[in-house]
Amino acid sequence: MSAPAPLARPKRDVRAIVAQVLLTREVGQRIPTVQELQHTSHAGTGTVIKALRALEANGSVTLSSHGHQGTVVVARDAGQLWNEAQFGNFSLIMPPPGPVEQQGILETVQGSLARQGVPVVVQSLAGARRRLEELYLERADAVVTSAGAFTRHRDDFAGLTSLDLGDATFYSAGSLVVVEAPERREGNRIRVGIDRASYDHQLLTETEFAGQDVEFVEWRFVSAPAAVLRGRVDAAIWHAMPTVISPELAGLSVRRVSESTIRATRDVSRAVLVTRALDAGANALVRAVDPGEVAKAQGRLLRLVAAGEDDGTEVWPR
Repeated sequence: MSAPAPLARPKRDVRAIVAQVLLTREVGQRIPTVQELQHTSHAGTGTVIKALRALEANGSVTLSSHGHQGTVVVARDAGQLWNEAQFGNFSLIMPPPGPVEQQGILETVQGSLARQGVPVVVQSLAGARRRLEELYLERADAVVTSAGAFTRHRDDFAGLTSLDLGDATFYSAGSLVVVEAPERREGNRIRVGIDRASYDHQLLTETEFAGQDVEFVEWRFVSAPAAVLRGRVDAAIWHAMPTVISPELAGLSVRRVSESTIRATRDVSRAVLVTRALDAGANALVRAVDPGEVAKAQGRLLRLVAAGEDDGTEVWPR
């Protein structure tokens, strides 16, 4: 009985391979020669030339030949090249949902990529280090963290780069508050909730309560009001967000984090969009994200929340 014929290897899409290569070339840079593209794509001269012409014809790229100096990129459409390269959806990992600032960042990034014709798939993951690890392991195209958290962890994840989205884009002015029980337990140390999985929360908490007689209790920062309400802790720092019932209405005391803490932890208030430095495709798309648009989106959403609080309208009930 004769041996079964080997399975045919799937034919590589030469146009997609060429598009991937072109994404690594900025405007003004020389592209590889046809011979080099042949080697990369394992295709013949005619097939490579046909792919280049097709990408020019559909507006993905504009090329200019300069004789022995090679062919140079005159213009390119990063979104079109991304789609031609068959990279699929752009994967973004965000912090846990809820805060207005995160919604503003997401809205801006999705809008920018939509204008480039690239859909965004969003996941949420608590802990900046965990998000950066997912990016480093190539399980995402970009992640959002605070600038402070990125600075703290980037030496552990070589090859990452960031786009600074501006001051107060991770925590807007006044959004960091201390939620406290209305009555303190006399004669006992203050039990303070702390989320050590979050670099930001740990830094903020240890700075805010420095020099005080406290007992730190591990608790997820997103549920700080619940921890105080249940009596698990006496106080915890919380990132204020729209809720069906505000902590104040639930009978808790809420005050802003001290100015000295804000000054000492300024970097954690700035958001950054982090990508892999060598991921030319993702960086080409992210470069079109305008940090100014992030601030505008967040400002508009914060005004909506304020208006809802003034007239009793529930905004984004959780």
